[in-house]
Amino acid sequence: MKHNLLPFLAIVAACFTAATADAQSFGASKPGNRADHWEAYAGGRYIFSETVDFKGGSTIDSDDDLGFAFGMGYNIDDHWLVGGELNWSNVDYKGVLKSASSPGATSKLSGEYETFALSANLTYHFIDGPLTPYVSANLGYTWVDSNIADGPPQTGCWWDPWWGYICDTWVDTKSAESLSYGLGAGVRWEFSRGGFLRASYNQRWLDFDEASGTPNFGGVFLDIGSKF
Repeated sequence: MKHNLLPFLAIVAACFTAATADAQSFGASKPGNRADHWEAYAGGRYIFSETVDFKGGSTIDSDDDLGFAFGMGYNIDDHWLVGGELNWSNVDYKGVLKSASSPGATSKLSGEYETFALSANLTYHFIDGPLTPYVSANLGYTWVDSNIADGPPQTGCWWDPWWGYICDTWVDTKSAESLSYGLGAGVRWEFSRGGFLRASYNQRWLDFDEASGTPNFGGVFLDIGSKF
């Protein structure tokens, strides 16, 4: 495990303090009255380690790591919430690659991959009061950048309107993208003037063509936000 929960909880505590202050300016209705209100939130994602098997025998073991998310939604009534979310994470991993040309030959690799996901979310709150359990489902698309070089370095030059003539060198990296979907369950607590805090466990599946089966990643999500 690369990280422990202390940095994650510190981030959430800072967000909680800021959001509690910001919520004073929204003037939203009393806690628990969600119907016909928009809401926005930011949160931390503690993603658990996972092993992903690929066709041909290669494997990748990801570490526990942190991610971040921003989202917005509309409360149709006191129970149903529809919305969207952007989330990002940067994950350390180690892997074993099997050669396609030399049977039995393997090589080890390690590094960091970045993920960026966009999803539509549907949430059901069981109670119309300020403290309620809830379940959620999401459907979206996920992009993964392995940060592994996919070709030789390239150099290009251009005229920048501010800095003049500029040249730079870059390396294209291997990337993948896929449909993603997930389920979650958690608890939401609303405090004064529209602010809320929620904690949940979530599982997300990625439909990668190159993987053996459907990789899935679990994690604990903590969000802080406000109705308006």
